[in-house]
Amino acid sequence: MFRYLVRRFLQMILVFIATTFIVYALMYATGGDPIQALAGERPVSPTQRAQLVKEYGLDQPFWKRYLDYLNDLLHGDFGQTLTGRSINDIIAESLPTTAKLAVIAILTTILVGVTAGIIAAIRRGGIFDNSTLILTLIIIGVPTVVLAPVAQLVFTIKLPWFPTTAGEGNLYALLLPGIVLGALSVATAMRLTRTSFSENQRSDYVRTARSKGLPTRRVVGVHILRNSLIPIVTFLGIELGALMAGAIVTEGVFNINGVGFQLARALRTEDTPLVVGIVSVLVIIFLVASLVVDLLYAVLDPRIRYE
Repeated sequence: MFRYLVRRFLQMILVFIATTFIVYALMYATGGDPIQALAGERPVSPTQRAQLVKEYGLDQPFWKRYLDYLNDLLHGDFGQTLTGRSINDIIAESLPTTAKLAVIAILTTILVGVTAGIIAAIRRGGIFDNSTLILTLIIIGVPTVVLAPVAQLVFTIKLPWFPTTAGEGNLYALLLPGIVLGALSVATAMRLTRTSFSENQRSDYVRTARSKGLPTRRVVGVHILRNSLIPIVTFLGIELGALMAGAIVTEGVFNINGVGFQLARALRTEDTPLVVGIVSVLVIIFLVASLVVDLLYAVLDPRIRYE
């Protein structure tokens, strides 16, 4: 196990460096003018431009800027935005809000998607199974950019059950955005659970357990469910990072001051340090979630051992 963890950590470091390098290179190669984007429509004098360019190191070659960024990152410093604000402070303020949003979305996925998938598999071919199939196809076909404004219109204006905007976001204000964010995950988890559960229901060990006279609740809850969870856990682990990265539309519609909102604003203003800093945090979340999922495999399936 120790050797496996060391190998995985080395892989995570390489993936992190490669990902941040690509993002940094793409932002560097856009050819935009971050100084003018920061000033908006106001003119920037040559003296002011020269001072800002030197202050933020925009006159340095690409390799020098990227190596300086990695060096600061090793010391826990994500740098400063083009407005001079600490990126560490921005991430510390916005990350907890996005984390709450992602947790609500994941819990919605587990409680609704996984549960409905299990019921659909047990009652395969029935009314519930066919109805959920149609429903999931409809949900998957509607993108978040459409679903979020429609949900806001229906459940905050027509039916004032939730606040129109969430702002900093308490749990109740984040409930509707979290459900909207997790809607696509619910549909995918439902179909994935149904498929995995149905395959395991036909396995030899299930027939053996039933022939021994074990109660249906134990067969379903222990034998079938445990072996069906491996692809579901994989999906949920990766989806957690994807939800935090994909909250740009949802946070924008509901005016939530989260990571997605900050990332969208940084892209508009061509604030390269802030974009790279936020992406770096999201990459770390992806890598940690992937490692946790791999370790859970050995818990769910005793046949898996990391030597």
